[in-house]
Amino acid sequence: MKCQNANNYFFYALPVIAAFTIFTASARIENTIIANYDLEAGTSAHYEMMVSPPGKNTTVTLIPLDTNKKTPSIFKISACVNRYSGAVKQGEFRFSGAETDQNDLRLSNLGSFVNEHNLRTWWIHLNKQQNLLFNQDVGGLIVSDPSSFSFTAKACQPD
Repeated sequence: MKCQNANNYFFYALPVIAAFTIFTASARIENTIIANYDLEAGTSAHYEMMVSPPGKNTTVTLIPLDTNKKTPSIFKISACVNRYSGAVKQGEFRFSGAETDQNDLRLSNLGSFVNEHNLRTWWIHLNKQQNLLFNQDVGGLIVSDPSSFSFTAKACQPD
């Protein structure tokens, strides 16, 4: 008798589990949110990151989400490839200029650094769903959807 009840519960639960699996498998990243946490001060800031459509000038736009004033900060970038190994690519984003909201201390400092030093961020194409972005100067690690970064990349030129 107990085996029959267990089977009945299993057959009722099976469609629920299958339906949940179908919905979770089709989940997709809609927006990329960058979060900055200052644990010492107990503050945080969140920005939506948008990449310009394909064209001559690629830009990354950061829009603050936590404030009423939604002034975007725009960073101009170019991309180049350092290494190929089969389907795996590795390269750099070279930031050439920044127009930042001067009222946002975090982004204005980053914009000043970009304008003075031509900031570089390394990227590695992990698979069809993920790129890994890393910056050692500013300290940041981002996993992004490669389809959001539609750029033309040529071989990097030595400095």
